[in-house]
Amino acid sequence: MRKVITLLVTSFLLIILTPVDASAAETEEEIEKDNKLSMHQLSNHKSNVEELEMIYIDEATVDMTNNERDLLERLVHAEAKGEPYEGKVAVAVVVLNRVDSNQFPDTVSEVIHQDKQFTPVGNGKINKPAGDSSKEAVEEALHTDRSLVTESLYFYNPKTATSRWLDDKVTTEVIGKHVFKD
Repeated sequence: MRKVITLLVTSFLLIILTPVDASAAETEEEIEKDNKLSMHQLSNHKSNVEELEMIYIDEATVDMTNNERDLLERLVHAEAKGEPYEGKVAVAVVVLNRVDSNQFPDTVSEVIHQDKQFTPVGNGKINKPAGDSSKEAVEEALHTDRSLVTESLYFYNPKTATSRWLDDKVTTEVIGKHVFKD
Protein backbone atom coordinates (compact mmCIF):
# COMPACT_ATOMS: atom_id res chain seq x y z
CA MET A 1 0.00 0.00 0.00
CA ARG A 2 2.87 2.41 0.82
CA LYS A 3 4.30 1.78 -2.63
CA VAL A 4 1.06 2.76 -4.32
CA ILE A 5 0.63 5.88 -2.17
CA THR A 6 4.25 6.95 -2.77
CA LEU A 7 3.85 6.49 -6.51
CA LEU A 8 0.51 8.34 -6.57
CA VAL A 9 1.79 11.28 -4.52
CA THR A 10 4.93 11.55 -6.65
CA SER A 11 2.90 11.37 -9.87
CA PHE A 12 0.42 13.97 -8.60
CA LEU A 13 3.20 16.39 -7.65
CA LEU A 14 4.90 15.92 -10.99
CA ILE A 15 1.68 16.64 -12.88
CA ILE A 16 1.10 19.84 -10.91
CA LEU A 17 4.70 21.02 -11.31
CA THR A 18 5.02 20.20 -15.02
CA PRO A 19 4.83 23.29 -17.30
CA VAL A 20 1.80 23.28 -19.61
CA ASP A 21 3.54 24.88 -22.60
CA ALA A 22 6.46 22.42 -22.79
CA SER A 23 6.63 19.96 -25.63
CA ALA A 24 5.79 16.32 -24.85
CA ALA A 25 9.45 15.22 -25.09
CA GLU A 26 10.68 18.04 -22.87
CA THR A 27 7.90 17.37 -20.35
CA GLU A 28 8.77 13.67 -20.14
CA GLU A 29 12.46 14.46 -19.62
CA GLU A 30 11.66 17.05 -16.95
CA ILE A 31 9.32 14.66 -15.13
CA GLU A 32 11.97 11.95 -15.07
CA LYS A 33 14.64 14.40 -13.88
CA ASP A 34 12.35 15.94 -11.22
CA ASN A 35 11.23 12.51 -10.02
CA LYS A 36 14.80 11.30 -9.50
CA LEU A 37 15.74 14.52 -7.73
CA SER A 38 12.74 14.32 -5.41
CA MET A 39 13.43 10.72 -4.47
CA HIS A 40 17.12 11.52 -3.89
CA GLN A 41 16.18 14.37 -1.60
CA LEU A 42 13.87 12.06 0.34
CA SER A 43 16.67 9.52 0.81
CA ASN A 44 18.31 11.76 3.40
CA HIS A 45 15.30 11.80 5.76
CA LYS A 46 16.13 10.56 9.28
CA SER A 47 13.62 9.12 11.72
CA ASN A 48 14.14 8.79 15.47
CA VAL A 49 14.83 5.07 15.15
CA GLU A 50 17.04 4.74 12.08
CA GLU A 51 17.73 6.22 8.68
CA LEU A 52 15.21 5.31 6.01
CA GLU A 53 16.23 5.36 2.37
CA MET A 54 13.77 6.03 -0.44
CA ILE A 55 15.56 4.73 -3.49
CA TYR A 56 14.26 5.48 -6.98
CA ILE A 57 14.21 2.50 -9.32
CA ASP A 58 12.43 2.91 -12.67
CA GLU A 59 9.23 4.37 -11.20
CA ALA A 60 9.30 2.00 -8.20
CA THR A 61 10.62 2.72 -4.74
CA VAL A 62 11.99 0.38 -2.16
CA ASP A 63 11.68 1.48 1.45
CA MET A 64 14.76 0.09 3.13
CA THR A 65 16.45 0.69 6.46
CA ASN A 66 20.21 0.52 6.84
CA ASN A 67 19.77 -2.79 8.69
CA GLU A 68 17.78 -4.21 5.78
CA ARG A 69 20.42 -3.07 3.33
CA ASP A 70 23.07 -4.87 5.38
CA LEU A 71 20.81 -7.95 5.50
CA LEU A 72 20.43 -7.88 1.70
CA GLU A 73 24.20 -7.50 1.25
CA ARG A 74 24.80 -10.50 3.53
CA LEU A 75 22.19 -12.57 1.67
CA VAL A 76 23.82 -11.75 -1.67
CA HIS A 77 27.20 -12.70 -0.21
CA ALA A 78 25.90 -16.02 1.13
CA GLU A 79 23.81 -16.94 -1.92
CA ALA A 80 26.16 -15.79 -4.67
CA LYS A 81 29.66 -16.21 -3.21
CA GLY A 82 31.81 -17.50 -6.06
CA GLU A 83 29.29 -16.38 -8.70
CA PRO A 84 30.05 -13.69 -11.27
CA TYR A 85 29.37 -10.09 -10.24
CA GLU A 86 26.39 -9.98 -12.62
CA GLY A 87 24.90 -12.93 -10.72
CA LYS A 88 25.26 -11.11 -7.41
CA VAL A 89 23.39 -8.12 -8.82
CA ALA A 90 20.69 -10.48 -10.12
CA VAL A 91 20.24 -12.10 -6.68
CA ALA A 92 19.71 -8.65 -5.14
CA VAL A 93 17.23 -7.77 -7.91
CA VAL A 94 15.22 -10.94 -7.19
CA VAL A 95 14.77 -9.81 -3.58
CA LEU A 96 13.74 -6.31 -4.71
CA ASN A 97 11.34 -7.82 -7.26
CA ARG A 98 9.76 -9.85 -4.48
CA VAL A 99 9.29 -6.73 -2.34
CA ASP A 100 7.42 -5.16 -5.26
CA SER A 101 5.37 -8.30 -5.96
CA ASN A 102 1.94 -8.94 -4.45
CA GLN A 103 2.98 -12.60 -4.02
CA PHE A 104 5.55 -11.81 -1.32
CA PRO A 105 5.91 -9.65 1.83
CA ASP A 106 6.40 -5.88 1.48
CA THR A 107 9.82 -5.38 3.10
CA VAL A 108 13.32 -6.62 2.37
CA SER A 109 13.59 -8.13 5.85
CA GLU A 110 10.27 -9.98 5.57
CA VAL A 111 11.14 -11.30 2.10
CA ILE A 112 14.53 -12.58 3.23
CA HIS A 113 13.17 -14.15 6.43
CA GLN A 114 10.14 -15.72 4.78
CA ASP A 115 10.09 -19.38 5.76
CA LYS A 116 12.18 -21.73 3.60
CA GLN A 117 12.97 -19.18 0.88
CA PHE A 118 16.73 -18.70 1.22
CA THR A 119 19.05 -21.47 2.39
CA PRO A 120 21.56 -19.12 4.12
CA VAL A 121 18.83 -17.93 6.49
CA GLY A 122 18.23 -21.51 7.63
CA ASN A 123 21.87 -22.58 7.88
CA GLY A 124 23.16 -19.36 9.48
CA LYS A 125 25.49 -18.34 6.63
CA ILE A 126 23.55 -15.09 6.31
CA ASN A 127 25.18 -14.00 9.58
CA LYS A 128 28.62 -13.67 7.96
CA PRO A 129 29.64 -10.15 6.88
CA ALA A 130 29.23 -9.25 3.21
CA GLY A 131 32.26 -8.76 1.01
CA ASP A 132 32.88 -5.64 -1.04
CA SER A 133 31.61 -7.14 -4.29
CA SER A 134 28.30 -8.10 -2.64
CA LYS A 135 27.92 -4.58 -1.25
CA GLU A 136 28.66 -3.10 -4.68
CA ALA A 137 26.18 -5.52 -6.31
CA VAL A 138 23.40 -4.40 -3.94
CA GLU A 139 24.28 -0.77 -4.66
CA GLU A 140 24.03 -1.42 -8.38
CA ALA A 141 20.72 -3.28 -8.02
CA LEU A 142 19.29 -0.37 -6.05
CA HIS A 143 20.45 2.40 -8.37
CA THR A 144 20.02 0.97 -11.84
CA ASP A 145 17.09 -0.51 -13.65
CA ARG A 146 16.30 -4.15 -13.11
CA SER A 147 16.58 -5.18 -16.75
CA LEU A 148 18.99 -8.03 -16.01
CA VAL A 149 16.27 -10.16 -14.39
CA THR A 150 13.26 -7.85 -14.66
CA GLU A 151 10.51 -10.34 -13.92
CA SER A 152 12.48 -12.91 -11.92
CA LEU A 153 11.15 -13.84 -8.51
CA TYR A 154 13.23 -16.98 -8.01
CA PHE A 155 16.71 -18.35 -8.57
CA TYR A 156 18.39 -21.65 -7.81
CA ASN A 157 21.34 -23.84 -8.64
CA PRO A 158 19.86 -26.88 -10.43
CA LYS A 159 22.92 -29.00 -9.56
CA THR A 160 22.48 -28.54 -5.80
CA ALA A 161 18.73 -27.91 -5.39
CA THR A 162 16.89 -30.72 -3.65
CA SER A 163 13.42 -29.53 -4.65
CA ARG A 164 12.59 -29.43 -8.36
CA TRP A 165 9.36 -27.36 -8.31
CA LEU A 166 11.08 -24.41 -10.01
CA ASP A 167 11.87 -26.53 -13.08
CA ASP A 168 8.33 -25.87 -14.35
CA LYS A 169 8.64 -22.08 -14.17
CA VAL A 170 9.83 -19.96 -17.12
CA THR A 171 13.59 -19.37 -17.16
CA THR A 172 14.42 -15.68 -17.56
CA GLU A 173 18.21 -15.84 -17.32
CA VAL A 174 21.11 -18.16 -16.51
CA ILE A 175 24.09 -16.50 -14.81
CA GLY A 176 26.94 -18.61 -13.54
CA LYS A 177 25.47 -21.62 -11.76
CA HIS A 178 22.16 -19.87 -10.99
CA VAL A 179 19.00 -20.18 -13.06
CA PHE A 180 16.57 -17.27 -12.65
CA LYS A 181 12.84 -17.89 -13.00
CA ASP A 182 9.68 -15.78 -13.10
